[in-house]
Amino acid sequence: MLKTKDLEQYKEFMESGGWADAFANAEESLRLEMIEKVEMLLDAADAADKVVGEVLFNKDGIGGAGGGQAGGSFSKLGED
Repeated sequence: MLKTKDLEQYKEFMESGGWADAFANAEESLRLEMIEKVEMLLDAADAADKVVGEVLFNKDGIGGAGGGQAGGSFSKLGED
């Protein structure tokens, strides 16, 4: 499972220009790997957006039919 700290560090790496610098100085094989990782992250974000949207905004309203039970377990993800 993703850790909050890892996501924060990766975001900072992107925002600080570190990713762009690493990409500019990398060999072609590493550049391809870097692009693949970003594509995977974007695909995961799209999937998360879809699933979370369905859970939060289903026909029963926010929290869904489970009375908010899904939210309780979701809040524990990535807290390690």
